[in-house]
Amino acid sequence: MKPFKTLLTTFSLLASFCCAIGQGKFPKVIDKEESKLTGYIVNTKGDTVQCDFKKPALGTLRYKPVNSTEKFKKPSTDDLKAYYCAWDSTMYEALPIDTDGYNPEFLKRLESGTIRLYEQHIVSSGYFMNGYYTGGRNDVYFYVSKDLASLKQIKSNTLNIGGDSRKKRKAYLLGLIADDPDLAKQFEAEQDYDLKTLRHYIHAYNEFKSGATK
Repeated sequence: MKPFKTLLTTFSLLASFCCAIGQGKFPKVIDKEESKLTGYIVNTKGDTVQCDFKKPALGTLRYKPVNSTEKFKKPSTDDLKAYYCAWDSTMYEALPIDTDGYNPEFLKRLESGTIRLYEQHIVSSGYFMNGYYTGGRNDVYFYVSKDLASLKQIKSNTLNIGGDSRKKRKAYLLGLIADDPDLAKQFEAEQDYDLKTLRHYIHAYNEFKSGATK
């Protein structure tokens, strides 16, 4: 009887496994090959080129022109002014942080219009020193530019040692939106200075300017 019970038990387990698969209880097998994403680049000549993108599980975004036999490559400020990909539906622009206009890097554009808001990430690796490990950091900086002027930092997630105080940075942004008196008055009385608040006022100002030009 034992062989029969063993066979019956095995059959029951197989049946349960098949039913589970049929009901979608087990994860699907995913092909390791990343699916292509659509987008475009703006090269240094100012030409817009439709591209395929791919985002590996580990690694940076890569692109190549649609229907091209070229290999996928990383975006470089030597080749591109900007790029846009459906992966995060965001425009990245090659812009210089320093006022001398050199060494551009790709910044994530958060707000578009008369005043543009950009985000910069600086990732530093951890290291060992005197037997102790110091963890890496992910510093985030936010910049604004009105009418495509030079960038000005208005916020970061780090201690702003040697930089402008929050009061000065707020006064700078207040000056940018001063031609919308009602909005400027609201911002001047605003107590919060988090990213959500800044985006709200920049977006509202851009809406104001957009309506004024119609």
